[in-house]
Amino acid sequence: MSDRPSDSVSGPLRIREVRLQNFRNIAEAAVAFPADRPVFVLGPNGQGKTNLLEAIGLITALRSFRTHEIRPLLHWGTSEAGVRVLLDHPLRGETEFHLTLAKGRKHLRVDGEDITRLGSILGLFPTVAFSSQDIQLLRGAPLGRRQFLDLSLSATDPTYYSTLRRYHGALKERNQLLKQGADLALTRAFDAILLPAGAALMEKRRAGLAAFASDLEEAYRRISPTAEEPELRYAPDISGARADTWQQTLESARLRDRETGTTTRGPHRDDWELRLKGHAARPFASEGQQRGLVLALRVAQARWFARHGGAHPVILADDILGELDPQRRERFWNALDHPAQIIATGTALPGGDPGGAWAVIEVAAGQFHTAAARSPLP
Repeated sequence: MSDRPSDSVSGPLRIREVRLQNFRNIAEAAVAFPADRPVFVLGPNGQGKTNLLEAIGLITALRSFRTHEIRPLLHWGTSEAGVRVLLDHPLRGETEFHLTLAKGRKHLRVDGEDITRLGSILGLFPTVAFSSQDIQLLRGAPLGRRQFLDLSLSATDPTYYSTLRRYHGALKERNQLLKQGADLALTRAFDAILLPAGAALMEKRRAGLAAFASDLEEAYRRISPTAEEPELRYAPDISGARADTWQQTLESARLRDRETGTTTRGPHRDDWELRLKGHAARPFASEGQQRGLVLALRVAQARWFARHGGAHPVILADDILGELDPQRRERFWNALDHPAQIIATGTALPGGDPGGAWAVIEVAAGQFHTAAARSPLP
């Protein structure tokens, strides 16, 4: 694939049409999106609103924001699902994305060309999904936070993605040797790959989180009615980012690694933390503060993609405003970059102004129908 991300924003990515076949509860649907207005997908719960956003989100990394498995994406009783997205890319122009999903495999074609390497498509069509599950970025296990950071950096930096793959490839091989009880000397062959790759990952993660921090602060100020000094703090498993420091750690953990059958130290155990007023947000922040923080984090991710990926990402807001207090709900839309296309869902049209009257698409039982444009409720 050509037209990889650049360091300058050339315009917004826009979804023109989505065609789905056997995707979750949607047997077949074709949904068109206007280019000049934000879109609100309106309907009761369980009708297919989130499923539509989930399908659109696949264009960024072929990964659902709800599950890591393919089987839940397939319509009940079927063995294959199809996702076709017609979009306008600021660099490529009109582009067709066609993803076929089946148990255990994915097949992607872009403008009729088979894509066999994720790295050639990763981040080319950026989207940012806001959902209720985002609270796990603050409250959940470190794995989710590492995946958030790895996706953000991989989608805008091909060298980060290649380094990450190299690191995890060597880590897998090393762990297999440990599980087999192989001689400890054999594991050192993979240390020659792990050490420089891991050091590079730690350095890029540290720099990436530092860059995210300024956007997080600005976004949180727009969402929160009070100044509360949000922070992002990197928590690496190994102090510093030098390969020699990690080499000492690997050596000291080598016997323990053999006993447990896995590599117990390294960047694959890194974490990061959201803080507020100098304290960890997870135990100390209120529910409203926590929700505001993770929304601000997603806004920061959108700005990261826009700044480093060459296009404003499509904003996918999945029924999130009901979880906010009235002040944060009213301020949320102002925190977004208005050049971006916004596709939101909910059971009722929200208040606030996302940049113009909503184009409303109503959904029932997996069927979508365009309704009259409506202005936001007061």
